[in-house]
Amino acid sequence: MSEGHDDAFAQRRALGREPTDEARIEAAVAFYKGGHYAEGLAILQPMIASGHPSAQTLNLAGGLSFACGHWSDAEVFFRRAVAMDRGHCNAHNNLGVVLEKLGHWEEAERAYRDALAIEPRHAGAQFALACLFKVQARWAEAEQACRALLELRPDDAQAHNVLGAALQALGRMDEASAHWREALAIRPDFAEASFNLGIAMQTRMRDSEAEQLYRHCLKHAPGDLEAQFNLAHVLLRTGQFAEGWALYERRLERAAVVLPFAQWRGEPLAGKSISVWAEQGYGDSLQFCRYLPMLKRLGAAKVTVVVQPGLRRLFERIDGVDACIEMSGQAVAHHDYGCAMLSLPHWMGTTLETIPASMPYLDVPRACRTQWRGRLPHGRKIGLVWAGDPRAHDLLLNRVDRRRSLAASAFLPLLRVPGVTFVSLQKGETTQPQIETLPAALRPFDPMHDVRDFADTAAIVEQLDLVITVDTSVAHLAGALDKPVWLLSRYNGCWRWMLDRDDTPWYPRTRLFRQAQPEDWAEVVERVRLALEAWLASEREPSGPTPSFDLGNR
Repeated sequence: MSEGHDDAFAQRRALGREPTDEARIEAAVAFYKGGHYAEGLAILQPMIASGHPSAQTLNLAGGLSFACGHWSDAEVFFRRAVAMDRGHCNAHNNLGVVLEKLGHWEEAERAYRDALAIEPRHAGAQFALACLFKVQARWAEAEQACRALLELRPDDAQAHNVLGAALQALGRMDEASAHWREALAIRPDFAEASFNLGIAMQTRMRDSEAEQLYRHCLKHAPGDLEAQFNLAHVLLRTGQFAEGWALYERRLERAAVVLPFAQWRGEPLAGKSISVWAEQGYGDSLQFCRYLPMLKRLGAAKVTVVVQPGLRRLFERIDGVDACIEMSGQAVAHHDYGCAMLSLPHWMGTTLETIPASMPYLDVPRACRTQWRGRLPHGRKIGLVWAGDPRAHDLLLNRVDRRRSLAASAFLPLLRVPGVTFVSLQKGETTQPQIETLPAALRPFDPMHDVRDFADTAAIVEQLDLVITVDTSVAHLAGALDKPVWLLSRYNGCWRWMLDRDDTPWYPRTRLFRQAQPEDWAEVVERVRLALEAWLASEREPSGPTPSFDLGNR
């Protein structure tokens, strides 16, 4: 607070004199600068109540109300200010700010444009307009607004940062990165720009640079959950498991996951009960359920696993699992501890060398095996999955799915390979029917209409010689059943597949076929086709020992 203004105001009150309007405005400004917004607003009340406050007073009252969180009151004050003085540029801009906060985007845009019509060089209105376009994903207009602002203020780090976001969304990553670098050159402590540039480097699989940028971000914003989460992914992808698992725990806070029992953090389990919750997708549950038997070996008296519908018949057979409950089913009785499933590697101290990889760790129920015996064609059989769950309810996950999934027609080069029967393992309202778009003679055998859950799928996979799949839950199911898997991994793939290798420590019989360039699946499918033809040719050799799959070079 500005003590001089406050002292003068107090002296006039002590002498019994009514402060002048000028003194009230000066004191209110001082209170605003000092963060005492309610006091500043109280000082202005006599002027507001007089019935003839100035536009300056109303604009100041609006700012104080906004700072107090009274957005509707602020809107009233700003509207009165611009009605009284149509040329009050700042009042128009401030009205735009509060209207944007209230979600009235069209009116906010008009207010910002009114401010710029009065003063075309009003940098605040220009930046606010750019940010509004960013919120609305109007990226081309956001770019234009940022460039106009940078003509006024070339060293505006915020403008470079928002321009970077617009250019990234427009697919111009090199330009975006350049502007984030410029923002950091101007403001080395600019955590958000460092975070954004980190994403750009991570997307390009330049993980060493991404790690440095996320660490720089966290140096200046130590509580940034998104930066911690992204850094965890980089560390796990590069094999730095100890720190990576620890940081990955922040996902629980990030997603506001609250377990109903005391969270297990590696305490002794002898004689204790523990419930493990599958907090992510099917593939995650299928991959990390391998840790459940370890809890029993640690002495847990009771191990309960709470899973998504469709996994119960498989998971209730896992060694050491005493009870398996579907999330949509019965209530979970009290347990001494609860643990999110993907927290188990952290509290178990998993390193690259100690990944539990004893295979198989899933088993097909006997009834399923009997039910599906003899229902598939004879001869060599290869399962196919070309797409994941689109997860349309989540914009980010849907974007990932579009990068990992193909159309069924993309597998035509494989389907034309003779000497093998292809079996579809594809599920999905929009993806399974794509079989009908394929030439009739090349369509894979499709048993999936009769599949009720993952136990049924497992019974089918058990009868296959190989599974060729994109990065989806079936890859984990087949890997857990110790079946050979050829996995088509997108560019900048999931952290669990790591970097620069065509095998994985999680599944000894899985071979990775990675995209060399974003969105280029044709080259990947061609490599798979050549590998498949080579394997089939080796299987037809008339002499010598029975050849096995070429599963990788490690």
